[in-house]
Amino acid sequence: MQTNYFIYRKPEVNVVINKMPIYFKEIEFHGDESKGSIKFESYYEYDEIWGNNAKIEVDWFKKERIQFYHAKEVQISIEMYNSVNYVVTNKERVWLNSHEFTYFFGNRTKIMQKRYYPENIIHGIFYCELTERQFNMHAIVIKDVYENYLPFILECFNSIICH
Repeated sequence: MQTNYFIYRKPEVNVVINKMPIYFKEIEFHGDESKGSIKFESYYEYDEIWGNNAKIEVDWFKKERIQFYHAKEVQISIEMYNSVNYVVTNKERVWLNSHEFTYFFGNRTKIMQKRYYPENIIHGIFYCELTERQFNMHAIVIKDVYENYLPFILECFNSIICH
């Protein structure tokens, strides 16, 4: 049996991802428990201009409970990605450890050094009432390998423990 996941722990900020795909490595971390981000990249490089074929970023920040309205935050996020030419194709709402978790899928074609790169995104938002933090999880995958990474990224998003 092949293992496809590992447990990623960051105890100094109280974040655990129970099913982090083995295809990713941490490249950057900064912040503390009230505000910060962690960036991951895949081990596989697409080409010399694009770089790695998949990237994941998890960021969080403190937000008071009375200032958070889930539907509004999701709509603001969708509008922000629409403004940078992402077309949102699907939106799903699930429950993640008693947190309302919404993620949406989108795509766009990015031009870098006279080359066209079709890319797909998965973006998720949830709010933890216990720690009063809003989490944004974002993944960018080059379209050619999107179907290969999709189930692993969704498992990663659905396995985060924030308190």
